[in-house]
Amino acid sequence: MTLAIVSGAKRLQLFETSEMSSFDLLTRFLVQQSSDPRLLLVEITEADIAAYGWPLSDQVVADIVGEIQRHEPAVIGLDLYRNTPHSMPGQAALAAQFETPNVIGIFNVGQTDGIEVPAPDTWPTDQIGFNDFAIDPDGVLRRNLLYVAAPNNPFYSFPLRVVLAYHADLEFQVDRDNDLLRIGETELPALLSGDGGYANVDNRGYQVLLRYRTPYEPAPTLTITQVLAGAVPPEWVQGKVVLIGSTASSLKDEFFTPFSKEQASRFVMAGVEMHAQSISQLLDAIAGQPALYRFLPQWGEFLWLLGWTLVAGVVGWRVRQPTLLLLFTGIAIVGLWGLSGLALANLLWVPTVEPLVAFLLALGLVLTQKVLYRSSYDQLTLLPGRDMFLLQVQRALGQQPATAVTVVFLDIDRFKLINQSFGHIVGDRVLRTMGQRLRQFLPTSAHLARVGGDEFAFLLPVHDQPVVDQWLNSLQSELSEPFSIAQRRLSVTSSMGVAMAHGDHPPIAQDLLRDAHTAMYRAKALHEYRYEVFASTMHEEAVRRLELESHLLNAFDNDEFLLHYQPIVCLRTGRIAGFEALVRWYRPEEGFVSPGQFIQVTEETGLIVHLGQWIFRAACTQLKAWQQQFSDYPLTMSINLSRRQFHQSNLVDQFSDTLRDLDLAGNRVQLEITESMIMRDVDGATNLMHRLKELGLKLAIDDFGTGYSSLSYLHRFPTDTLKIDQSFVGRMEENHDDREIVHTIVALGQKLNMDLVAEGIETENQLHRLRAMGCHRGQGYLFSQPLGRDAATALLSNPLPWTRFDTLESSSETAKKG
Repeated sequence: MTLAIVSGAKRLQLFETSEMSSFDLLTRFLVQQSSDPRLLLVEITEADIAAYGWPLSDQVVADIVGEIQRHEPAVIGLDLYRNTPHSMPGQAALAAQFETPNVIGIFNVGQTDGIEVPAPDTWPTDQIGFNDFAIDPDGVLRRNLLYVAAPNNPFYSFPLRVVLAYHADLEFQVDRDNDLLRIGETELPALLSGDGGYANVDNRGYQVLLRYRTPYEPAPTLTITQVLAGAVPPEWVQGKVVLIGSTASSLKDEFFTPFSKEQASRFVMAGVEMHAQSISQLLDAIAGQPALYRFLPQWGEFLWLLGWTLVAGVVGWRVRQPTLLLLFTGIAIVGLWGLSGLALANLLWVPTVEPLVAFLLALGLVLTQKVLYRSSYDQLTLLPGRDMFLLQVQRALGQQPATAVTVVFLDIDRFKLINQSFGHIVGDRVLRTMGQRLRQFLPTSAHLARVGGDEFAFLLPVHDQPVVDQWLNSLQSELSEPFSIAQRRLSVTSSMGVAMAHGDHPPIAQDLLRDAHTAMYRAKALHEYRYEVFASTMHEEAVRRLELESHLLNAFDNDEFLLHYQPIVCLRTGRIAGFEALVRWYRPEEGFVSPGQFIQVTEETGLIVHLGQWIFRAACTQLKAWQQQFSDYPLTMSINLSRRQFHQSNLVDQFSDTLRDLDLAGNRVQLEITESMIMRDVDGATNLMHRLKELGLKLAIDDFGTGYSSLSYLHRFPTDTLKIDQSFVGRMEENHDDREIVHTIVALGQKLNMDLVAEGIETENQLHRLRAMGCHRGQGYLFSQPLGRDAATALLSNPLPWTRFDTLESSSETAKKG
């Protein structure tokens, strides 16, 4: 397509002006020759015009020619129009000079400027040549028109007549079949309309591309004043080509050259100088020296264009980094210009702008194609991407007659751990290996794609559930086979989700992939290294989860969160020692939402960080209010700390600001932390707990006994309280082992001088046993359920009698025996 566009643009002459400018620029950089010693220019300067007038009389011209003839020149070229009136003196004298065959005159056919200036009738026709420069559309003279064929009277250019007179011994031929001129053995191929950088130039007659010998004086010079004064060195004339013409700027006989654009009028040349350039070029060609420009044939230009198009394709496709792409593009463009300049130095004009445009166009097309390819194919595994896979699934769903479609979504287990442990390079190699194994073990009719970071999906051609089960079991076994990467043996497992669409009511491809994705997450939630088949309830659950997240965001804006407070009671006295703050979510249209439904979601979404900070400030604010209202109660407030909060970098600063704003002593606030949060990073957790202790905050290990229960670390933690989990307290009456566990935890806390709080006390018998064991405090429905702010305040104002503590006190010895 690139070649067709560029070729069409060339035929429309869109590049011609740029190609000629490129030719001029490269010409300026070439090494120039010195003046041609075979030529002599006799100039008519401004001073000569002032001395002899203009136009020069025929007598003055005859005297100049006669004086030059005395020194035996090879040829005299009279580059002056002679259309003077018959009454002007000297016509006969000038005509007499043309009796010598080495004198060549000039005439103008008027094809360029419309003014015809014929030669005098007395001049022999074989000693005159036309002066009709072939000027390009931009006004620059690059071509030399040598010969125009006519049935009875062919036209010879002035430079050609001079050269033929100089080489009178050589035969001149016109080879119309091969479109060339021949002087002796030298062939002068005619310029074609599409040669070089030209697209459709006017190539009537026989033209050649003009080679400029030098941008300055092409030959040694004398003035006519010097000639008429006899100040002519004989060696400058003898055997040379002598051209007589005007170089005076006032006559406006000047032309732009390829050198003109650089320094304006300094490189404008007079007509006689242009003829000297042409004659020098022809003499060099006849002498066997490089002088004639050559051009690539059409097939050569096609290959030249094709080569740069292929270079653009390779650079655009293989180079990935933008800086390297710019570098290689710059190198290619400089290389193009360099090769074109080198070719021009050897007189071969190859197009420059055309391949440059082809290169840039091809590069742009390849980069566009690469972007499209990368959006459709994964560069790491070379597998189709999500969009391509969805097209394949949609095509399968749209087949007639309708067939069942099975999509499997695969996720690599513990891939994040691999990246964190061994680095992303190893992770990439794992992905490539998994892609290769999937290609190897899946049937050739399956469509495989990489649809995410460590996620693959494939479309299976089978739809029978037992067959799918057999394939997936076998595939999981094959994929988990150990392999070596970077001198490490790895065994990588995967979780899969399966979604099937039947031909009667097929879903769209996106929904089918979504369902397989949902089933994969269910497999991960149940246990890694398994697969699950999608059921509609999974989608409904996912939708409910998203709706819950949306409602949670609105809950912050609508102030739907509130705190309930569960009393923590001193088991010895029965007095309220403090409260545990528990968050509740009240939706006006639905009522209270169970904490089990939304706490986990806030953890996973990160909303717990904002919620936790709100809980801490609200609970501390309430504690401050109670301290002011009930100054005789040494109340404490227990606040649960979430896993996300525990790893929050500015947690200590937030808590410090809150305590300072409320003027609240930190030792009246207790943070409850689970064992699992601490054991994820023991050193980091210990450091954080010490920083929290510096604020005066109390620390409690919540649900002790249900997690790691690492006794080797317990003494290292600056904790104040152990909370006995309600699961042990609730089974204490029926299960001897649970009763012993509680007894052990109490004994451990006493040994470590830690406070002990039992959770979930619901019966008097549980209370009786805990008091007998020496547990300090407790909470549970036996005392009170979590209360709203007003109810908790009322409880503090009118405490319940809880007289049972007195009766239990006297029977503690009996409890110890139980």
